[in-house]
Amino acid sequence: MMHSIGSSAKGKLTAIVDIGSNTIRLVVFHGPARIPLPVFNEKVQCRLGLGIDETGLLNPKGVELAYESLNRFMKLVEVMEVDHVSLLATAAVREARDGPDFVAQIKQRFDADVRVISGEEEAKLSAYGVLSGLPAADGLLGDMGGASFDLVGLDQGTFSQHDTTPLGHLRISDEERTSIAEMRQFIRKKLSPISWTNEMKDRPFYAVGGSLRAVARLIMHQTDYPLHVIDNFTLPCDEAVALLDGFAQLSSDEINKVPDVSRKRLETLPAAIALLQEVLENIKPSHLVFSGYSMREGQFFLSLSDELKEQDPLLSSCMDLVEREGRFGQQGEEVYDWMSPLFPNESESQKKLRHAACLLHDIAWAEHPDYRADHGFLRVLRLPVAGLSHRERALMAACVYSRYKGDFNARIAKPLRTFLNDEDAIWTKTVGATLRLAHTLASGAPHLLEQTRLEIRGGELILSLPEDQDVFIGEAVAKRVQTIAKHMGLSGRLEHG
Repeated sequence: MMHSIGSSAKGKLTAIVDIGSNTIRLVVFHGPARIPLPVFNEKVQCRLGLGIDETGLLNPKGVELAYESLNRFMKLVEVMEVDHVSLLATAAVREARDGPDFVAQIKQRFDADVRVISGEEEAKLSAYGVLSGLPAADGLLGDMGGASFDLVGLDQGTFSQHDTTPLGHLRISDEERTSIAEMRQFIRKKLSPISWTNEMKDRPFYAVGGSLRAVARLIMHQTDYPLHVIDNFTLPCDEAVALLDGFAQLSSDEINKVPDVSRKRLETLPAAIALLQEVLENIKPSHLVFSGYSMREGQFFLSLSDELKEQDPLLSSCMDLVEREGRFGQQGEEVYDWMSPLFPNESESQKKLRHAACLLHDIAWAEHPDYRADHGFLRVLRLPVAGLSHRERALMAACVYSRYKGDFNARIAKPLRTFLNDEDAIWTKTVGATLRLAHTLASGAPHLLEQTRLEIRGGELILSLPEDQDVFIGEAVAKRVQTIAKHMGLSGRLEHG
């Protein structure tokens, strides 16, 4: 196995080569970090598992394409100076009679060791990927690959039961089964012996895998959903079932119109729709939750130190982002503590989102002033971090949008009007206005904020300023205080000394 030393300017790089039954993918992550940041991601659809049930062998054409793809991937990780490379093979290589020969050839050609993981390991790695962003996930996880469909029970972040079934999309969409009804009958037969999944009724179902993510994109396209972030895209079960029933009637031409999905991935949609229909209608989970994280992220998560694993995924990611791109260092922590007296009754969720917004309050500093609000809003809304609900993304983005005086009625702000109610809007505008005041007072200078104090006293919002400190005196300061007070339904004033 090659182990070249990564450039100190780039930080460490970790590569994972996922040799799946349908695709072979190389992902290179920048780390160590609590949430992996992909710096390179490429896949090739080799379809190693095609026809394996009939022949017991890997698809010969897929094998040759796999060698060609791995040759490119292994050269890429060398020139990228990747620190560590892991090659993982799943169901097709595990089950095929010539799987050991395939692995031996990879060793011979590329001096690389392939770890052929069991069905249990594959299922748990996928679960670790989801748990990396949702540490307390509770429900049923299902990971659909090319040759298998892995199920894992999650009880508040811990594993319960698990099973591996031969329900990958290559097997479901066998040439003997051309309709979704025929596919569903096959799926039902394979799932019916697994009785423990009945315990997952009225708990979330976490959908993992590229084919299931394609279903999420189909739903977003058909419903004109305003946010195209797959991770934690959530639907009530009955709503999802109704949509899937409608999709089962779509023609191939209609399915092919789904944007941002490759033609080869679109071919897997009927099998994925049929599988989701069976799971949702028979297990009856409370919600369908799509995950953007899977086995690769699970493998990355397990490589982290215990200290990193225990960090909050959202706050850790925000701190990493500020460290890479911020101009004022970690001033966000100071801002968070300084404004906290204005929010004594906020929920734990609001507290964390406000903390994150404080860390990111200067995220658009390098943009043209006319576009800072829009840029900051979109950047935060689409932040590459796991575990945030779409409403939470909107709340956090709205705080930063308000900090830059963004217009909630603008076209770009449609997600805010979709996800947030009037109470949410008041809270986010208050946070945003307070972030703007903090920037006006401190302008990035260390320890200036700690010379001032914000508080609510006697029905008034009061900003206490030190005597004889001209740096805090100006029309902008007074104006910002009045804006915050207006959002809170209070009067505002400055107090010196």
